[in-house]
Amino acid sequence: MSDGWSNEELKASVQAYGEMLRQQVATTKFVKAHVYRELANRFGREEGAFERRMQNISAIYEERELEWVVGLKPQKNIGTAIKSRLIKMIDELPPAPGPVAHELEKAEVEAEQQRVFDPRNVDDARQRVVASIVRRRGQSAFRKKLLEAYATRCAITGCDQAEVLEAAHIHPYKGEHTHVVSNGLLLRADLHTLFDLYLIAIEPDSLLIRLAPQLHNSYYMQYQGMPLTTPTSPSAKASVEALQWHADQCDWFKSPSGSSG
Repeated sequence: MSDGWSNEELKASVQAYGEMLRQQVATTKFVKAHVYRELANRFGREEGAFERRMQNISAIYEERELEWVVGLKPQKNIGTAIKSRLIKMIDELPPAPGPVAHELEKAEVEAEQQRVFDPRNVDDARQRVVASIVRRRGQSAFRKKLLEAYATRCAITGCDQAEVLEAAHIHPYKGEHTHVVSNGLLLRADLHTLFDLYLIAIEPDSLLIRLAPQLHNSYYMQYQGMPLTTPTSPSAKASVEALQWHADQCDWFKSPSGSSG
């Protein structure tokens, strides 16, 4: 394939692809043909040329085991020079929010819309806050079992401040059958949030901690590659199957054989 594409054309294609991917994750309707037409009018190329180029972009996403735009079937017939340029531009894109992040954003908007202060409801509000903390920590019996199994220490950080330790389900809570210690981790509140947002994963076999790319320049990078603390009791150790399920939900996660660490 000819390498006659300018950086401006490739960058515009990558950015347009990224925007379609964000809309796809957000389940927002969009028309790919309109995107091709806009780019064609802007740069004087045929619409089909941009469609084929975006299929090349899909191929790169597929190689990375990431979600790609539906309808843009990956095409790997791409020259090495263009591919390297596309990869560099893709890496410069802000990370696309996953389904969990999108749902969280929707929930935050709804909460803001419902948040009308009424001093007569302060007591009710206080009760709701306490109830929220209790729910977040996890059901009392489940949390107590995890506190005992992990000797009141966060499985990632080693934090021993019980007030901020929470019972995290590896596989989401779906009734009492998921309230077993092997389906749980004792995590500090902030790590629990990141784990639930699929920004932290645990390699099922090695039990090494892995972070999503957007955390690599953050405070949390100190935990990358560290081993997860495990209970002494074999029956309390995190289920390999549950950890694998959770890792599979992290679209950035790669198995040890493909991980750069």
